Amino acid sequence: MSRFPVRIVCHAILRIDLVPAQVRELEATIRRRCQDSDAQLVAFCVDLGMPKRRPEDYPALSNFRAGKADALLIVCVPSDEPLPRDDLLTSRALSGFPGAWLAVPRLREVGLLPAAIGLRSVALQRAVALRERRFPCDVIARWLDAEGYAAPSSEPGHWTRSDVLKLLREARRVQPLLLPDEPRGAPAALL
Repeated sequence: MSRFPVRIVCHAILRIDLVPAQVRELEATIRRRCQDSDAQLVAFCVDLGMPKRRPEDYPALSNFRAGKADALLIVCVPSDEPLPRDDLLTSRALSGFPGAWLAVPRLREVGLLPAAIGLRSVALQRAVALRERRFPCDVIARWLDAEGYAAPSSEPGHWTRSDVLKLLREARRVQPLLLPDEPRGAPAALL
């Protein structure tokens, strides 16, 4: 079975003096690296380093709130300059490094995404629908995380392949309510 790509959003924190050609080159490089890794670049968001204080101020995070991405790649160019200290994203996600890779559960953990609250019954329906489209269980787990369905266990805090397998087994046991059989015989006369 072929591997399904991780859906990535790149948040590039750039110097203000970079020219558009350099930004396009960076995006092309990241897109190439994603393709080489069987990943899908969902969005490339440019940030000129102006400090932000709320998660809603980052366009890159809107992709996660909509369930369209699995991981955030943060890249700082240049990497040798100090990071903005009063910026929410760099203070919570980068820990002093010029780049980071954060999956949805980690973004929730550091407070950049709201806590997962999706109902288990709806997660079950979503898992069944994704399985019918032939997605493997590990991809379904990432999808449930990305769409905000609360994981069944606080340890490890995100959906796992075995969680999805249990959910799919449960779905097989639960039969939809069947309507009583229609009366047999000739249909009622029409007036």
